[in-house]
Amino acid sequence: MIRNMITDTASARKRMDDIRQIIDRFDEVPQSLEFPVTEHDVETGYTRWAPRYDGPNPAIDQEEPIVHALLTDVVPGVALDAACGTGRHAAHLSALGHAVIGVDATEAMLAIARAKVPNGDFRLGRLEALPAADASVDLVTCALSLTHAERLQPVMREFARVLRPGGCAIISDMHPFMAMTSGVAAFPTEDGSLGVPFVLNRTHQVSEYLQAFREAGLEVTACVEPRVTEAMLPTFPAYRAFPDATREAFCDLPYLLIWQLRR
Repeated sequence: MIRNMITDTASARKRMDDIRQIIDRFDEVPQSLEFPVTEHDVETGYTRWAPRYDGPNPAIDQEEPIVHALLTDVVPGVALDAACGTGRHAAHLSALGHAVIGVDATEAMLAIARAKVPNGDFRLGRLEALPAADASVDLVTCALSLTHAERLQPVMREFARVLRPGGCAIISDMHPFMAMTSGVAAFPTEDGSLGVPFVLNRTHQVSEYLQAFREAGLEVTACVEPRVTEAMLPTFPAYRAFPDATREAFCDLPYLLIWQLRR
């Protein structure tokens, strides 16, 4: 309603009707439903999520084609996939001819990545202290993980440290707008029961990324901001009860933030 209360008063009135319906029928389904909402730290949450992480996952569906396109012109070399998760980008990098190093903080994710990319070199480690030598890689990728980092500067310093001069980094993340509107890394329960286990998404503003890049000596060569599409809306929790309100609230707003950088 806030997005169009001035420019489209008729639509705003409809959203007011939705609010009245929720208040008047608060004791009825779906308003009356109660289910557990449980926050997990990164290691615990992604250990539980690992078997189902690859999909369906709307963030991956949006992010992957853009990252693959940015990788098209990168000359094969040594690639470090930071926070590699299940190895989905590592597998693509290997297919492109890169020698792949994968780093993740979660053994459950690494186990899937090792099975997916048998010729990869997968190591347990954190973004703030990558287990790789100085100036040892030509490319760094990092997908949908920086939103869990407390600060961007230590991570960018590590990316710059392991990159050779002239090396490239391609990183994706949830857009800060999503984190600011209560977007979290929610994942399904193991048995399909009602409940929302999640890992907290921290908000890093675009200006904070730029500052961290500058301090680390990383130059921005491309920036892409995919938006929420109509096809994504059914994945939003409110869509089933209030599809029109969910559409007006989120459709066409920024969803992801993808950067290409040069050292």
